Amino acid sequence: MDRIKDKTLLLFSLIGAATLLFMPLITYKPNRIARGNQFGSIEYLGAAVIIIAILWVILVALSFYAKNNTDMLVFLVSVVLFIALFWSLQLNAGDYIENPAARISLSSGFYIQMFLMYMLFSTYTGRIKEHRIIKIIGFLSIVSVLGFLFYKGLFNDFSIIKEFYSKRTQFFNNLRIHAILTFSSVVTGIIIAIPLGFLAYSKKRLEGKIMLPLSIIETIPSLSLFAIFLVPLSGLGKLAFFDSIGVSGIGWAPAYLALTLYTLLPIGRNTLTGFYSVDRNIIEAAKGMGMSKSQVLRKIELPLAFPVIFTGIRIAFIQTIGGAVLAGLVGGGGMGTFVFLGLGEASPDLILLGVLPIVFFTIILDYFLKKFEKTIRRVIYD
Repeated sequence: MDRIKDKTLLLFSLIGAATLLFMPLITYKPNRIARGNQFGSIEYLGAAVIIIAILWVILVALSFYAKNNTDMLVFLVSVVLFIALFWSLQLNAGDYIENPAARISLSSGFYIQMFLMYMLFSTYTGRIKEHRIIKIIGFLSIVSVLGFLFYKGLFNDFSIIKEFYSKRTQFFNNLRIHAILTFSSVVTGIIIAIPLGFLAYSKKRLEGKIMLPLSIIETIPSLSLFAIFLVPLSGLGKLAFFDSIGVSGIGWAPAYLALTLYTLLPIGRNTLTGFYSVDRNIIEAAKGMGMSKSQVLRKIELPLAFPVIFTGIRIAFIQTIGGAVLAGLVGGGGMGTFVFLGLGEASPDLILLGVLPIVFFTIILDYFLKKFEKTIRRVIYD
C-alpha cells in the first residue's frame, strides 16, 4: 500500500475501468415506450473500447507515480478520456437504428463514468496551480469537440436529443422560467433575510425569535408549503390587480413564495454569523477613532461580514436551482415540467432533459460564485 501515491485517483480509475467493462453503456429501444435491450461498452463500442480502457489504465498507473507534474498528467488524460468516450459513442449509433422510431438511451455505465470524470476534473484542476494555459486549452478542447459533434447532428439518434428537438420551444421557455424563479426568489430572500440577520445580531433578545421561525420554515416539506399557500393565493387571485399578474393558488406565485422562504435561513443565518465573526477589537478601535454606529456598520462590520454573508447567498442560489424543480408540480413551469412529465410517461430521457440542464448550470454557477467569493475574501482580508 505504501507504493500507492494517490489512493483517490486509484479508486476513481479502478471504478471507471470496471464500469467500462462490466456495466451497460447504452439501451436500445425500438420505440419511445418499449423497455429495450442493454449493451455493454465492448458490444457497442467495438475496437474503440480498447482506447478508452487504456486511458483508464494510464490513470491507474499514475496513482503510483508521484512527481511534480502528476496532477497535470491526470488532467490531460482525463480530457482525452472525456473526448474519446463522447467521440466513440456516436460512431456506431446508426447501426442500431432500424426505423425512425428507434432510440438509443445512455445507460448507467455512461453516467457513472461521466461522474468519475467530473470528480477527476474538479479534484485535479484545482491542484494545478501553474500551467493555466494548459487548463484553458483542455477545457476548450472538450467544448470544441462536443460543439462539433452536436453541430454535425452526430448524436441525433440518441433519445434525449430526440426529446429535445421535439420539445425545443418548451425547453427554452421553461429554462427561462426556471432562471427567473431562481433569481427572483434569491434576490427577494436577500432583501428580507439580510436585515433580519442584522436585526438578530444587533438586538440579542430577538435572535431566537427571528432564527427559530426561519429554521421551522426550512423543515416544512415543499408540497405542504404549496398547500398552505393554495387558499390565500386563490383569494388574492380574485382581485383585479393580482389576477392581471397571474396570481392564483397554482402557477408561479406559490412556487416563488415557497422558494423565497427557503432562502431565508441560509442567508439570514450566514448574515448573523458574519457579523458575529467580526473582531470586536476592530470595532472598538473604530469607535475610539470617533466613528459613529452607522459609520462602523458601513465601513467596518458590513465589509468584514460580507464574505460570510455571500456564502449564504451562494448556498441559497444552489439550493433554489434544485428546489425550483418542484414548481412543475403546481404549474409554475421550469425544468421540473419535464421531470414530472417524464415520470408520468415513464420516459427516463424526458426526465433527464429536465435534470441535466439543472445539474450543468448548478455546477457552473457554483464554480463562478466560489471564485467570486474567494476574490472577495482576498480583497478584504489580505
